[in-house]
Amino acid sequence: MGNIWVMGKKEFASYFASPIAYVAIAVFLVVVGLKFFVVDTFFKTGEASLRSFFELVPAFFVFYLPAIAMRLVSEEKRLGTFELLATLPVSDAEIVLGKFAGAVGFLKVTLLLTLVYPLLLGLLGEPDWGAIIGGYVGLLLVGSAFLAIGLMASTWTRSQIVAYIVGAVLSSLFFFIDRILGAFWEGAKKVAEYFSFSSHFSNFTRGVIDTRDLVFFLSMIALCLVVATFSLNRRRWN
Repeated sequence: MGNIWVMGKKEFASYFASPIAYVAIAVFLVVVGLKFFVVDTFFKTGEASLRSFFELVPAFFVFYLPAIAMRLVSEEKRLGTFELLATLPVSDAEIVLGKFAGAVGFLKVTLLLTLVYPLLLGLLGEPDWGAIIGGYVGLLLVGSAFLAIGLMASTWTRSQIVAYIVGAVLSSLFFFIDRILGAFWEGAKKVAEYFSFSSHFSNFTRGVIDTRDLVFFLSMIALCLVVATFSLNRRRWN
């Protein structure tokens, strides 16, 4: 656990060592803020709800979070620092978990900065706090799943661009799979919904924290991290 904690702190700090993280967060907040205040503003609808917020953010995460995760391992490979990291007394699993923990820390900061929206609703109306809390739990889970996918893709290549494209494509597939298959094959829609991130996330936005949805996201995260660890392990022995 000590190695994971140290690596996680190092990875988290590295995000804010350059202006890229600040620009990424600023873009995210501007896009979400425009949607909340301009397009679906509470002042216009008179509805104390974050429904439009929870519809936009996970779809935006599909492209936002792979950009955050693409550098986690691919940059180390490109710079040649991964070979040095591999010689340290730290296992591949600890490397993966540490980097994942740092990325999730960045996600938490991003979500923390959006708490102004529910606080504003609380001052101006009577929102459904159960749905809001459930929605934020869902955002943390679906966001962590996207980061795990991005980290997995990052272990497959030295190129951050390739890692981003692969991560974004896989994230899009898992998020929109029920809509994609449903449009062409109605019979497969029910099966696709089981693997769809958006389908499982929608339950959280209603304030329903179902064990099945928790298990689904945690299983997806674990699977991606296991694959990422295997990828690093195979490279170590090549």
